[in-house]
Amino acid sequence: MDGSVSGMATAHDRAGRFTVGNSEYRAKQKRLAERLAALRLDYDPSPSQQQLLSVVARFLDDAERARTAERRVRAGGAADRLLRQIPRRQEPLMTARELLDRLRP
Repeated sequence: MDGSVSGMATAHDRAGRFTVGNSEYRAKQKRLAERLAALRLDYDPSPSQQQLLSVVARFLDDAERARTAERRVRAGGAADRLLRQIPRRQEPLMTARELLDRLRP
């Protein structure tokens, strides 16, 4: 039986509802915002793909924190499929001068 159903989860009452002052909602929103910021650094999305990144952030969070293995795998696969549609950010190529400066001591 799930802990939130039986009232054994932290910040839940005996009926399984959130208690006053529970910060799990804010903690999840903070995790999603941090993950979204990291995804925006790694990918170069168009405006419509930026909305997909927020969905991907939710899937990745679910893949990390879900209780059942089936749900973790399903969320990870969905995130992977969506991320394949978004181009990765390209690193700028180094010029010949930068390569020579790097080689010199």
